[in-house]
Amino acid sequence: MIRVVGLTVRVPGFALDRVSFTVPSGGVGVVTGLTGAGKTTLLETIAGIRSASAGQVLLGDADVTRLPPEERGVGLVYQQAWLFPHLTVQHNIAYGAREQSVVGILIALLQLDALLNKPVATLSGGERQLIALARALARMPRTLLLDEPFAAMDTSLRATVRGAVLDWASQRGMTTLLVTHDAAEAALADGVPLRLERGMLAAAT
Repeated sequence: MIRVVGLTVRVPGFALDRVSFTVPSGGVGVVTGLTGAGKTTLLETIAGIRSASAGQVLLGDADVTRLPPEERGVGLVYQQAWLFPHLTVQHNIAYGAREQSVVGILIALLQLDALLNKPVATLSGGERQLIALARALARMPRTLLLDEPFAAMDTSLRATVRGAVLDWASQRGMTTLLVTHDAAEAALADGVPLRLERGMLAAAT
């Protein structure tokens, strides 16, 4: 479960203001909104990268509001798909993996065999996103935060990878929160998608 209660976050020139919502355990929540509405800030606060000025973040049964990122059991994938440039693709995926056997399963699931020995600098945007997703899943987090991680993929690959990632997460009881601008992805939410407008949740439509 992801439960956010009255969350306020202040950063230079911007604030999230008293945001509250719940994503059920093992479910998928979706956040939409224009660029600059605070979607990434919300994910970073749930992950512990940013500190809340007020309110609570609960993951499962635990109040993690004051916990550091490494104690939250969260996997976060950015749209930019930050990878370690000095490591091979395979070592990027294996970095922090809970079990090495999981790495091989994910390589097969996402059909990454042809990329394993490539330098990171030679990867396309879509390939980088694939590797970042595999790395996050290999850590087996309880909570998966996805910041437009399919945006650089073509339409057919996007649908295939999205289905594989969400199926993997669901089968392992992960609770997922997905930021997207894509209407098809917004429809995947368990319940009404959340829309952020200037740091506040807009009324459901």
